[in-house]
Amino acid sequence: MSRGWTIFLCLLAVVAIGFLAIYEPLTRSTREKAQSALGGRVLDFDPAGVREFRITSPGNELIIKRRGNGWRIEGDDKDRANPALIRDALRLAANLQYSDRIDGREFRSDDDLSDYGLKKPKRKIQISGDQEVTLLIGKDAAGDGKIYVRRGSDRDIYVTDDAILKVAFQDAQKFRDPRLTDLEADQVDRVVIRRSDGQIELTQDARGWRMVKPLNAPADQAAVNAYLSTLLGLSIREVLSDDSGDLSRFGIVEGTNEISFYAEGKERHQTLRIGQATQDSVIAEFTARDSVFRLPPETIKLLNVTPDALRDHRLLPLNIDLVDMIRITFPEGAIELRRNGDGWVLKAGTEMRPASSQAIRALVDAISAARVSEYVLTSADKLDADQLSPPRIKVEFLSVLSENTPETTAGARNIATISFGTEKDGQILTRMNDSLEVAKVPATILSALPSDPRDWQAPK
Repeated sequence: MSRGWTIFLCLLAVVAIGFLAIYEPLTRSTREKAQSALGGRVLDFDPAGVREFRITSPGNELIIKRRGNGWRIEGDDKDRANPALIRDALRLAANLQYSDRIDGREFRSDDDLSDYGLKKPKRKIQISGDQEVTLLIGKDAAGDGKIYVRRGSDRDIYVTDDAILKVAFQDAQKFRDPRLTDLEADQVDRVVIRRSDGQIELTQDARGWRMVKPLNAPADQAAVNAYLSTLLGLSIREVLSDDSGDLSRFGIVEGTNEISFYAEGKERHQTLRIGQATQDSVIAEFTARDSVFRLPPETIKLLNVTPDALRDHRLLPLNIDLVDMIRITFPEGAIELRRNGDGWVLKAGTEMRPASSQAIRALVDAISAARVSEYVLTSADKLDADQLSPPRIKVEFLSVLSENTPETTAGARNIATISFGTEKDGQILTRMNDSLEVAKVPATILSALPSDPRDWQAPK
């Protein structure tokens, strides 16, 4: 061997030693620092920044994309996705811990990855958003409930718990949202219930819920909210069809036996069309998802609700701050109670005296607290027999405007008029304004309506 060749080989050996002594430790240190920064986690991403993820398994790919505040399944089975399941899957992936790691530099070629099922893995999770990450899933590892995984093009192999498999690689149907709708009760401002015997319609404005069909009357706020809570909280037991084509096979007829609800800001109202019902379940189409579902049996109760169950059974919820005058008419004469500064004055005949604020408060409380036990639709010719036209007692609540305005002429304006008629079995018939609907309330309300003017006077 020549002297020059010997010198070259010596220099080459020095370079190799330098690489092993300096560069390789630096490289290993950088890799180990990066791995250490993950705190034992396989993947590095924030679930809040994820906009799309794909779950691939043999013969199937599930694509889920973020839509507003929720998630949607794309592809052939388009539907709203189960937010709780997606949250669990992303949280598991983001916090996936490894118990052992095999350095990728130990593998001479990609073929060595086949021993772990990670050369051409059949299962993977791809996450897109603020970070792009891929989790490749291989064979079962030694130990109960352990699997081999690796990150995208990274050759390092990790041994992790198989919980991610149980959550992410379920039947695709499990990823559909089991809730019928994602609306909340406070988003709904109109409900229409259509049956063969007529409609019930409820609308909400600044004052609360009101029934407009089959009658115009205040609705019971608690009853309507409870109804909506049950309706919007219905859970899907089974998906029967993703095609809303021939609905007759499910006993569904468009335009009847359906509940529509409208949400502010939503272009399309949502309708639940109810078909065949058994003791254990109800079949219904839901237009917002263009699918037919099997729902719990309480669904039929929502359809069969009565107007009486949803209306306000208070005789008259009265805000006394809006009242300037109360006129009570008895057969023997009339009493007027007029607001005077912070107090009230009594007018009986021609005399004006200070009125009892306590007696007025008792009247307002009695009327506001009175509960209607039954509503009965009557006719004009029956009002006289029920002593409601003319009434035994008439109570008028009025507001008084002292000056004209562009919208209203000065003078007294009626807020509400209650007529009291026949008394029977501890109940008394009442009539609100000119309605032909008679309400029965406890006759004890009359104790707050003394006919003697002296009972309305302020104590001396």
